[in-house]
Amino acid sequence: MKRIVVVAPLVAALAMLFSATALGQTQSGQPGVASAAPQEGKTKPAARTGKRSRANVDARHCLQLATNLEIHRCAEKYR
Repeated sequence: MKRIVVVAPLVAALAMLFSATALGQTQSGQPGVASAAPQEGKTKPAARTGKRSRANVDARHCLQLATNLEIHRCAEKYR
């Protein structure tokens, strides 16, 4: 017996089984409630009040320090 004769009905049955469960999941529930919930919580994000980044500031003055540890500590402020 050819394998395709045995495998084809099994694949078709599995496809129908998985599509039926997916279809049941999407149709269950109340569609109006799910779409209204995200819109109610829409607000503007709070403005940043924290420190600004020093990424664009020149940190070459740190290179004038004596040791690598001091240079590293000074440069960390600018990351």
